[in-house]
Amino acid sequence: MLGALLQLITETKMTHVPYRGAGPAITDLLSGQVQAMFNNASVVMAHLESGKLRALGLSTDTRFAQLPDVPTFIELGYPRLSATEWLGLLAPAGTPEPIVQKLNSVVNRAMQMPAARASLEKLSVETKAVTPQEFKAFMAAETRKWAKVVADANIKAE
Repeated sequence: MLGALLQLITETKMTHVPYRGAGPAITDLLSGQVQAMFNNASVVMAHLESGKLRALGLSTDTRFAQLPDVPTFIELGYPRLSATEWLGLLAPAGTPEPIVQKLNSVVNRAMQMPAARASLEKLSVETKAVTPQEFKAFMAAETRKWAKVVADANIKAE
């Protein structure tokens, strides 16, 4: 999806090569079968550190502490090329509000624990404590953003 967004923003054309996971894609990138890929920093960090791969830009709003010399796409002049992989805790519809609030409180507190933060930072994962309402609004905005990319890039499910 980020590749499709890059093509829309820059009005360029690239060939999308689908893979069954990051492993085969990284293998092909390392061997020169493909020239570029978008992936999580945590997945390619060892290859970046060894010098086998070079990071060209980050789709995050800020630089990673682990990659201080790698600019964001925003810094490179592509403010619309901003995207992050995110995770959230979801519960079944109809879960009583006190339970939702308790789960939210426990998860947000756990993410602030020094050991948890250190482990997540090693994986280039940034945490952000939000309310259930903020997370719902964020998911809705992400859905709208990527639905527009799908429509504009004429992406079809196969």
